[in-house]
Amino acid sequence: MRLPQAAMMAVIAASAASAFQTHISRPHVVGSSTTSLNAFHLKEGETRNMFEGPAPLVKERDACGVGFIANTQSGDEFGTHKVLSQGLHALDCMEHRGACGGDGISGDGAGIMTQIPWKLFADYRSDGCPQPGVGQVFLPQEEARRNEVKEVIEKVCEANELEFLGWREVPVDPSTLGPQAREVVPSMWQMFVKAPARLEDDEETRDAFERTLYLVRRRIAVELKALDLLKKEDGSEEVYFASFSSQTIVYKGMVQGCVLSQFYKDLENEDYTTKF
Repeated sequence: MRLPQAAMMAVIAASAASAFQTHISRPHVVGSSTTSLNAFHLKEGETRNMFEGPAPLVKERDACGVGFIANTQSGDEFGTHKVLSQGLHALDCMEHRGACGGDGISGDGAGIMTQIPWKLFADYRSDGCPQPGVGQVFLPQEEARRNEVKEVIEKVCEANELEFLGWREVPVDPSTLGPQAREVVPSMWQMFVKAPARLEDDEETRDAFERTLYLVRRRIAVELKALDLLKKEDGSEEVYFASFSSQTIVYKGMVQGCVLSQFYKDLENEDYTTKF
């Protein structure tokens, strides 16, 4: 992945509707008339309300926080663990942007996207396949059902010219989760596939490999749905791809930001290096 040539960049951006609410009327002149740019209609008899202001500022209710940290100069071709640590620290600083569950521990979701940590996945790389596709997959808790899903995934990959290289169970620490999250936590796995033989392993054809991975990911969902393996009886998803790429990987979960690196042991491993 091509990154901007900047030694270090950190951008922390977040939006909150309350930060833009105003009690100041903002008139808009059209010809000789003056109109008020209210995002919400006033009730009969009202001349103003707490939501006065342009719709783009006061009608949005998203509270998510987004941060970006990159360093393309230090470390080797795979970057450094320091960048990951700084990204996790930035995530921790945005805890106020997420909600906390009723148990006081579980969160409404937090995650981090990085370059694929190739040092950590050295066993799945080779001279003939230095950058395989890596899928971060949430699978069923029940072993028998999980094995059924794995079999379908492998068959779909093989049918689409993706040589299946293997599975890796993601090391996690469920004890860091709250009771609500621990009850429903899926089984976390990573899968590795080799690019089709017709594609050269270089930057020019990398996009073609990425497209193939996306399409295969969609096909897997179709096949699992047809076999009634995609969702639970209550309709909630039982199989979910957090990412499937040869360039980036996503670690995420229903946790607070400060717990993410405690839950995913990979994130504390010094071999986990990245440039962003």
